[in-house]
Amino acid sequence: GLEELASRHTLIGDVRGQGLMLGMELVESRDTKVPATAQAAQVHERAKDLGLLLGKGGLHGNVLRIKPPMCIQKEDCDFLCRVLDICLSEAGNA
Repeated sequence: GLEELASRHTLIGDVRGQGLMLGMELVESRDTKVPATAQAAQVHERAKDLGLLLGKGGLHGNVLRIKPPMCIQKEDCDFLCRVLDICLSEAGNA
């Protein structure tokens, strides 16, 4: 689902990780890779408002950290993707 979001939202510069530890790097431009620090903070706070808790990190604070529990189910993944889609759209880069 995160790769599909990346195909639709230019704010997402990279999706990476292994297993249940995933990261979504937000950039102002995929060409320049300028960190989208303000947009990451906006997405982070809005996701919290919608019931999704994410971490935020990276050298510039532009990487959303996704660390679900071992008991995660498909419905939880669908919820994550729906909320992130809303937040990324509101950040103005759909």
